[in-house]
Amino acid sequence: MDLDLFRRLERRYLFTGDLVLRTAMHLGGGDATLGSTDSPVVRRPDGQPFIPGSSIKGAFRSTVEKLAATLGLPHMDRDALDLTSDWVKAFNRSRRGEGPDGEPVGDPWSEEQTVAQVAAEWPPTAHLFGTQYTASKLSFSDAYLRDEAESIVQRRDGVAIDRDSERAMDRLKYDYEVVPPTVRFSFELLLENPGPVDLGLTCLGLSELRSGYFTLGGKRSSGLGRCLLESPQAYALDLTDREARRRAERLARYLRGRTPEQKFDVIPDVDRFLDDGIAALLKEVA
Repeated sequence: MDLDLFRRLERRYLFTGDLVLRTAMHLGGGDATLGSTDSPVVRRPDGQPFIPGSSIKGAFRSTVEKLAATLGLPHMDRDALDLTSDWVKAFNRSRRGEGPDGEPVGDPWSEEQTVAQVAAEWPPTAHLFGTQYTASKLSFSDAYLRDEAESIVQRRDGVAIDRDSERAMDRLKYDYEVVPPTVRFSFELLLENPGPVDLGLTCLGLSELRSGYFTLGGKRSSGLGRCLLESPQAYALDLTDREARRRAERLARYLRGRTPEQKFDVIPDVDRFLDDGIAALLKEVA
């Protein structure tokens, strides 16, 4: 594992488009969101709803992890998010040069060795989405409304259900806010320095988003949160050319550009690019 790969820019991909709601979406704003309803949606300071990038990343990660486990990628049975799991504890002991009882058994790992062991022992999705030792290669921007309009948020009624009797509970009616279907949000995903598996996994998630089998927010079992990526655009920057002159020209173009078209090379057929990325991933696991 080349640690310098994390210290310099070699490749960058940008994916943009319209995130269109196929069904209404409820993305709770929590106690910090003021409103006259029991469960308001998350809003900007001006009152317009938006989708936090962290919410998109979480749903994207969940989607990719399910597909990666189905493909049989290595170590997908390990829960990289559970820092108390036995294998994470064992990994940390090895990193510190300790034995099972905390006794010194070797030297602590260097940063380069830690990065190499993460790549070798952690699930490939953890390597893509980030760990406590390595940064995420994916960056999701907050998604804002394409066309802002007043009173776009709707209110719906709900009722609490007694799980034993399977009946509505008396006097436990509530209401919640939703963003209605057909509303469009901006979508932007940046992928930096991916390996072949990283790119293939990203293509898996984007393919699900393109086909509409992607959900966001709460109450998804009730059909809320289905969304679709429309009008996708993709861009690529490659700074790995062997000739220093060509690398310098591409970097200069990137730095001087103000729009994606000025900074990147345009990928003309996004769906074909996603299909090729998935095909390459399938070859990796064959």
